[in-house]
Amino acid sequence: MRSEQAATPKNKLQRGLENIHHPFSNFIRTQTTSSLFLLIATIAALWWANSVYSASYQNLIHTPIGFSVGEFELRASLKHIINDGLMVIFFFLLGLEIKREVLAGDLAQPENRRMLIICAVGGMVCPAVIYSLFNWSLDSQVGWGIPMATDAAFALGVLAILRKHIPVGLLAFIVGLAIVDDIGAILVIALFYTQEVSLIYLSSAFALIAFLALANYAGVRQPIFYIIVGIAAWWAMLKSGVHPTVAGVAIALTVPARAKLASGKFLDKEESLITSLQNKTKEVDVLGSKRDHEKLLKVRAYAELAGTPLRRWEDALDLPVALFILPLFALCNAGVVFSASSITESFLQPTGLGIITGLVLGKFIGISGACWLGLRYKFGSLPNEVTLKHVIGISLIAGIGFTMSTFIAALGFDGQPEHLQTAKTSILIASLLSAILGIIYIRVTSTKNVK
Repeated sequence: MRSEQAATPKNKLQRGLENIHHPFSNFIRTQTTSSLFLLIATIAALWWANSVYSASYQNLIHTPIGFSVGEFELRASLKHIINDGLMVIFFFLLGLEIKREVLAGDLAQPENRRMLIICAVGGMVCPAVIYSLFNWSLDSQVGWGIPMATDAAFALGVLAILRKHIPVGLLAFIVGLAIVDDIGAILVIALFYTQEVSLIYLSSAFALIAFLALANYAGVRQPIFYIIVGIAAWWAMLKSGVHPTVAGVAIALTVPARAKLASGKFLDKEESLITSLQNKTKEVDVLGSKRDHEKLLKVRAYAELAGTPLRRWEDALDLPVALFILPLFALCNAGVVFSASSITESFLQPTGLGIITGLVLGKFIGISGACWLGLRYKFGSLPNEVTLKHVIGISLIAGIGFTMSTFIAALGFDGQPEHLQTAKTSILIASLLSAILGIIYIRVTSTKNVK
């Protein structure tokens, strides 16, 4: 810049802060870091629930909090606020990612989409069948959806550790696999883990979501509009009996994904503005000159019009969800009381056997078997440099079902604390086994040179 203010050299404090800020910012934004936060929260919950302070942990997550105005009262436990409230934001982010992948990502390519779908379906059906075989005709059979899910955050965290031993395309493959898996989990929650349904509230929720879709079609892009109507749709879905996380995904699908300004027009307008600033005989003074300041604001405005709300909102929510919402969910839901007997029961009780076998063995058989069939009969294709050998490693790591599996367990075994306790313990055991087996397999079979 030619202005005096921009040319002013940075002082020592500014340089020092930048030296701290840039490495910290890069660390916070890596996938490994978000997985680390989730792991720390899980370990903290396990320690707290099994320590001498376990009573304070139970009080924290179960004590009702809220407010009342006159006769209106809104109270819920911290656990319900997170599971029914904050997790809706997580599912909203999932919905944004699903829409982007379908429109412009791996799911937009027919051959990739077919392979991802067949692998994801295999990885959901096989674990559900295995669980059902162990729990047939028992009251615990309701938990068949628990081993269907894959925790994308933890799975990507494990792959980040192994990134020198795997092709880059494998990361994209598991992201696409996890997205299709999430779609399946959302449908399972909506269709099979809903108790009583109020048609009036459900109709209201879908009417509000349809109104958002119409607004998108009409070109409405103001975030505040989608936030207000979206909150109303969430509340109606909550009152309907259908889990409100379904509303989060449905609302995300209405978010605009089209740019208002075509890339060609954007470049022409930006070039014209920048040229007018460069041709000035005097210095560009963004502080003292109102005209120069307005031109720079136009540059920003054109850049926003050339972008899409879907991408901006996805970027805005990525860090809060990864570093705040998911760790909070883990802190409130992973507090399982461990003992030698509870671990033993996980391998003896039908609930535990179904979950552990479903996640560890079912995911492996379902995903790798479906991939073999897809390649054998040319049903789809894998990304460049990715082979069946890599997919086998992915199928082992996909048994990490922590977040979504715990979420489904809480829904399925609501009111059955003994089954919920066994389910949470089994999910943790299965996730740990899957991570270890996946790491060992990929390290042993890796032929990629470490650079």
